[in-house]
Amino acid sequence: MSTQAHTSPNPRTERHPIMSPTDQGIPSAARGTSLPTEAADGPVGARERRAGGLSRTYLRLELVRNLRNPWTIGFAAIMPAALYLLFGAAPAYGSQPVAHGTVAGMIMANMALFGAMMAAVNVAGAVADERGVGWHRQLRLSPLRPWVYVTSKLIAALALTFLVVAVTFTVGALTGAQLDPATWVRSFVVAWLAGTALFAAFGLAVGYLFTGEAVLGVVGPFMSLFAFFGGVFIPLEQLGTLMQTVGAWTPMYGVRMLVEAPILGEPVGAGALLNIAGWFVLFCAIAIWRFRAAAGRS
Repeated sequence: MSTQAHTSPNPRTERHPIMSPTDQGIPSAARGTSLPTEAADGPVGARERRAGGLSRTYLRLELVRNLRNPWTIGFAAIMPAALYLLFGAAPAYGSQPVAHGTVAGMIMANMALFGAMMAAVNVAGAVADERGVGWHRQLRLSPLRPWVYVTSKLIAALALTFLVVAVTFTVGALTGAQLDPATWVRSFVVAWLAGTALFAAFGLAVGYLFTGEAVLGVVGPFMSLFAFFGGVFIPLEQLGTLMQTVGAWTPMYGVRMLVEAPILGEPVGAGALLNIAGWFVLFCAIAIWRFRAAAGRS
């Protein structure tokens, strides 16, 4: 009588499953995927994990999931360009000169900034849906580190917001928006990087504070209020002293001033920089606090 040898699986030679294709509600780009372990990824991947390196596999999943959705891309890219055409290119005041361009050029930069902020919030705020369907619990069973998850979200947001800003600036260039060459570059970079970093942090904070359904009711109204009080749509100078005082304490005020300063030929005030730094630290602190609380419950 022969006996069949049973061997226990070796965790160093297996892949850690992230999600089964049959799981419901999980982001489609993540279904049926796995993060490689040392044996599957080789010594280079193992060294990257031991050093806290970024997972190329998970980063690719995030990029594909956000960039292959035509509705997300279409809305994020078209909305700011349409707002620019409505408020910047069509009115007669768009051709009025400012220090380093025209009013239309400044409105173009503001709308690109608003589009980048909206796109960044949507990417980062998706953590609420992922929490709701158990995606975070699956990730904690994998070798993926928490900071890699957050960094992948930020990189995905940067990829999407670059497209948003590029489309808006291209539409502006084709419809008569004018900026000095150096101002074109500086406004583009500020709208892209500053807007994305600040509001990706806001999206993470909201995503960890609220559930998926509640996030939709929070982000829209808050972003509209931030834009109004921050002077993105209407210059605060036209709204009186009280609005200027209140607006200086809102999250979009600092980044809007940072975008407009080179166009208007004005220095960036310390208040604007403190505004950006203060809100960024606050949003990050909230996101870290809620992330740790969620991890503790798991």
